[in-house]
Amino acid sequence: MVEYRMATVEDADTLAVIRLDFFGEGRAFSEEDKKVLLENNRSYLRESLTEGSFVAWIALSEGEIVATSGVNFYRQPPNPGCKNGQVANIANMFTYAPYRKQGIATKLFALCVEEAKKRGCGKVVLTASDMGRPLYEKYGFVDTKGDMVYTLQ
Repeated sequence: MVEYRMATVEDADTLAVIRLDFFGEGRAFSEEDKKVLLENNRSYLRESLTEGSFVAWIALSEGEIVATSGVNFYRQPPNPGCKNGQVANIANMFTYAPYRKQGIATKLFALCVEEAKKRGCGKVVLTASDMGRPLYEKYGFVDTKGDMVYTLQ
């Protein structure tokens, strides 16, 4: 049986390791990149979970984390697409392979969207992987194809 709970700051280190597992699916990273990403994710998760700007849920089977989700909250200048400027950015959606296609990600995703509603967000955004896209489209998300990114590092 899978149990769900909100993550706490005590989960930050484990969530940082799981995030590296997510990044590592189908990609190779140098040991130095892994080290930097792990430490930066630990720091980010400890801080943001404590202050509440990031909320995460985890799914557990027999006490082990089998899937994660998370949502970042931020404010942008209000605009026609988000009249109050409150934005939720869903991230960190990851399910280990043996637990996929069991509805776990769907449940975690719903918890993220519900939290965004509770906080009065006017918009929910995310970056979809090919694997996650069907779930998000089923939920009603649409691909805007208008975002551009300029990486500074």
